[in-house]
Amino acid sequence: MLYIGFSIQTHKILPRIICKHFRHCAPIITKGDKCILFQFVRINKIVKIHLSIKDLNILKHYGWEFIKYPHKFDDTNVLKTKSITCVQFTKKFCRIKNKRILTPDDLYKYLTK
Repeated sequence: MLYIGFSIQTHKILPRIICKHFRHCAPIITKGDKCILFQFVRINKIVKIHLSIKDLNILKHYGWEFIKYPHKFDDTNVLKTKSITCVQFTKKFCRIKNKRILTPDDLYKYLTK
């Protein structure tokens, strides 16, 4: 099962200026009660963070919102992608080819429709 997490907090300067509400996004794969969050850090640097369902509930209290993504996703070569932003990485992970999605807010609107 794939979830996409959206956060309202970030330490980076550019998303604070450009993004209105959500400032970061990350795909999360769940298997049983174990989860793997793929955190985009910078170009060519994606970190796997191992979580549990309890940890996801804790993240909800700190401003994260999660959307279930029922379509196909590609997790084979995700650590080798050359994405520039977290949105590009999430789009490649979810096989979304819409060029109008540039910010986490745009991705959130696209997924909730």
